[in-house]
Amino acid sequence: MKIRIFVALNIPDEAKDQLYDIIDELHIDKSLKWESKEKIHITLKFVGEVDEELIPQIIDELSFLEQYKTQILQIIGFGIFFHFKEPKVLWAGLKYSDELKNIAERLNDFFIKYGIVKENRPFKPHLTLMRIKNNPGDNFINKFKNSKFEPVSFQSNSISLIKSELKPSGAVYTEIKKYKLRPLEE
Repeated sequence: MKIRIFVALNIPDEAKDQLYDIIDELHIDKSLKWESKEKIHITLKFVGEVDEELIPQIIDELSFLEQYKTQILQIIGFGIFFHFKEPKVLWAGLKYSDELKNIAERLNDFFIKYGIVKENRPFKPHLTLMRIKNNPGDNFINKFKNSKFEPVSFQSNSISLIKSELKPSGAVYTEIKKYKLRPLEE
């Protein structure tokens, strides 16, 4: 049987709370379907479908992630991904370390042996806040694009291997394994 997986940097609840406070201050329409705070993460590698029997081996081999240090990041602004000029994803952008980029590149190379195609687009870490079904209009988009706020600084001390099940109500994420990053003091 196949299961759909990805690898993500975990975001502490305090940073998510600060981010959603900023969104609330923008007086955004609450009827829009926002991602739940529990689902907010930074995708380091979207893997896709793999044979379920490979999961124990993948769990074991991903232990190399524990060699890396706790990551220091900042949420610095908002952006929109467009598809054919239609807004499709609202996201929060991040300031991040070269090491985080190196982790993503290593994961990209790691999964090749499992038949996963290497991602050729440059690594652009972001927090997906909303998947847009119907265009909310220029006012909505401009409110985010032009918003200014104090950067939200935080530390992330873990990376998770996550199972993603697609349901009519949206994706359901289940953590398979959490890898602790080394403390900064080391």
